[in-house]
Amino acid sequence: MPKVRAAIVTDVHYGIDSGCKLGSKAPRLMKKFIRAVGAGAPDFILDMGDRISHRNQRDDAKRMKALKSHFNEIFIPLYCLVGNHDIKNLSREENERIMGSPGASYSRNINGYHFIFWNPNVNNGDTGLKLDPDDLQWLKDDLSKCRGPAILFSHVPLDNDTDDNIKAYASSAAATGIITNRFYYDNASDIRETLEKSGKIILCMAGHRHINRYREINGIHYITQQSLTNQYKEKYRIPAGTWSMLEIDDGGITVTLHGKTRLKMGGKLRRVYELNPRATEESEQPPPGGPLP
Repeated sequence: MPKVRAAIVTDVHYGIDSGCKLGSKAPRLMKKFIRAVGAGAPDFILDMGDRISHRNQRDDAKRMKALKSHFNEIFIPLYCLVGNHDIKNLSREENERIMGSPGASYSRNINGYHFIFWNPNVNNGDTGLKLDPDDLQWLKDDLSKCRGPAILFSHVPLDNDTDDNIKAYASSAAATGIITNRFYYDNASDIRETLEKSGKIILCMAGHRHINRYREINGIHYITQQSLTNQYKEKYRIPAGTWSMLEIDDGGITVTLHGKTRLKMGGKLRRVYELNPRATEESEQPPPGGPLP
């Protein structure tokens, strides 16, 4: 099966500094990212959401358009996800018009692999992240139709961790007096069960958490990628500059991490990490898909 290469960036938070999000550094970092991507010529670019730090409708639209102008500099297909900051003041339809990528969930077949760009509810209000039943049904329907190995991208990670949840609850309760979980979906176990039953998913990638993390759960690889502009060290206003190049073929999955951070694999911090694909039944592969119109 042919190789697929994808350049991935997430949580750019373009335009203003907000806490540890150094959005004012985004223009320079995006220029560097686009130069590197252009030289590497991947099959597509993926933006996993939180393109801006929300402020108001006018400023959010202006900054999102400025971010899109960077992607417009190279002729490589762009796919996008919707992050929680992206829809605070802008609708999904406005995100779609600006970025040229669907605001709803969609999928594409590329070189024999099925890529799912899942855009479920990401409104992490006072009650935390809740998955709408319709979003899970869309995922089930899409998986039932695809034939080949599938890769799922979402803004919010799907590999909930008990310790992380406890920390999230404690932090939120201390700050607001209301216990919420804004890091994961409470019913992510239902999502993972759907993925596992399909027998087709080999990898899930997400952003949102502003960390680099890897896990394998029941034969599926889960990777969370650090923000492009998140502060690298507490005492220094230096952005992580994180982006990755994903490569998938019959030999496995390779992710090359760029920027100042590393991913912990097997007890060691690495820039390049290789994963074995989950075994899938041999089946006729769908024809390659084309770029977004």
